Amino acid sequence: MREQPHYNNLLTKEFFQKYYVDQKMSYPKLRSMLKGMGCNISISCLCNYAKKHGLGRDQSEARRHVLHDSPLDWNKSFMNEALVEAIDGFLLGDGSINQNNAKTAARCTCGVEYQEFCAYMMSFFKDYQAIWARYNDPRMKQGFIWTGMTSFHPDIQKQYQRWYPFVESKGKNDKQPPDDVRITPLSVMLWYLGDGTLIDDEKNNTFMMRLSTDSFLPERIELLVSKLQEKGIACHRSKDNRIIIEVKGQGPLLEYIGGKSPIGCYDYKFRLPKWRFSKRMMEVAEELKLDYNRLSYMVKIGKIPCYRASENGKPRFLPEHIEACKKAMESGDLY
Repeated sequence: MREQPHYNNLLTKEFFQKYYVDQKMSYPKLRSMLKGMGCNISISCLCNYAKKHGLGRDQSEARRHVLHDSPLDWNKSFMNEALVEAIDGFLLGDGSINQNNAKTAARCTCGVEYQEFCAYMMSFFKDYQAIWARYNDPRMKQGFIWTGMTSFHPDIQKQYQRWYPFVESKGKNDKQPPDDVRITPLSVMLWYLGDGTLIDDEKNNTFMMRLSTDSFLPERIELLVSKLQEKGIACHRSKDNRIIIEVKGQGPLLEYIGGKSPIGCYDYKFRLPKWRFSKRMMEVAEELKLDYNRLSYMVKIGKIPCYRASENGKPRFLPEHIEACKKAMESGDLY
C-alpha cells in the first residue's frame, strides 16, 4: 500500500481504536465521517490501514455494514425552537454552517481546543447525527484540534439562509446575526463559552469581560448589544467591534446563563468575585420602589443583611439580601 503522509497522521491506531473499536463505527460510517471533513478516503484504504494497526476486518464484512448504515432522512424535519436557540448560540460563538454543492442541504461544523466543549456543542445536534474527532493541527498550541460536525440536512440549510446573507463589502455570503437571532439563556451560554473572555487583572484588582464579535458588521453588533441590554445586561460595542460587558453587567450575564459552567474546561470563565453579583443600595431602592433613607437605616441597625467587600465597605445587595428586603416589605418593616 502506498501510504500518504496525510493519512498516516489521520488514520492512526488511536483513531481506529476510538471510532472503529470503541464506538463500533463501520468502514462506510468512517468513510462518510471523513468525507464530511474533506477527506475522500475509500473503504478499501480504511480497511488496509485498520489491518496495519491489527484492528481490521475484511472488506466483504465492511460492505455488509452498508446495509445497516441509515442515512439521515431529509424528508423529516427535526427543527424546533430549542434547536434554533442552540444553533444561534453555536453560530454566535465558535460554530459555522457549510452548504453542500447543490445548496439543498447544509451541516453545522466547529473546530475547538477542548474535546469536552466540542462534545457539549454537538450534543444539541444528535438528531442530525453529530460526531466529533481529534485532528492534528500545528496552528493550535497543543498541536491538534477537536472537530465536530453534523450530517447534511435541509433543516440546517434553512438556518444557513438565516445566518449567511450576501455581504457586499465582503463580496460573499458571510455569517451575520439575523434580526430574529435568539437571545436566551441557552444561546448566550453557548455564545459565552465559545467566544466569551474573562480576564482577571490581579495587579489592578479588575475583571474585564467581553464577547468577540469582530467578524460581524457594526450594525449587527449593535443589534446584539440592544438585545443583551433588553435582558438587563449592561454592555456596549467597543472600537474594535467587540462587545464589552460593563462591570454592572458581568454578574447579570452570568446569572442569566445559570451562574455555572456546564463543562469543567471553562469553569474559569465564571470565577467572578462575589460582589460582582451584587447591586448598590440605590439600585435596590429604585428597583423595589423603597425609600432610600429607610433602607439605609434598616441596614445600619442590622435588620436588613448586606454584603461588604471590606469592614468599612459600602453595602452591596446579593440576591438573598434583596429577598430579605421583599420579606421586610411584606411585613411592613420596610416601605
